[in-house]
Amino acid sequence: MRPLAMPRPIRVRTDAHDRPEALWSHGRWTRIEAIRERWRIEDEWWRNPISRDYHIVVLEGGRWMTLYRDRRTGAWHRQH
Repeated sequence: MRPLAMPRPIRVRTDAHDRPEALWSHGRWTRIEAIRERWRIEDEWWRNPISRDYHIVVLEGGRWMTLYRDRRTGAWHRQH
């Protein structure tokens, strides 16, 4: 068992403006058709800083997914 909403690392390809354009899933690149929402979280600067850019994206085929990029490490994650 694992906790709900646990983020998982994911490979994301970005465009020239650093916006996600595709993600690696099931052994192939899946195109991101649209970014529906974007927001930034900056929190816990006094203890264990969190700095993330979140994106709700629509993948080819219509499935929605929430991704975030850790601004401190550059790593991308899929939020369940």
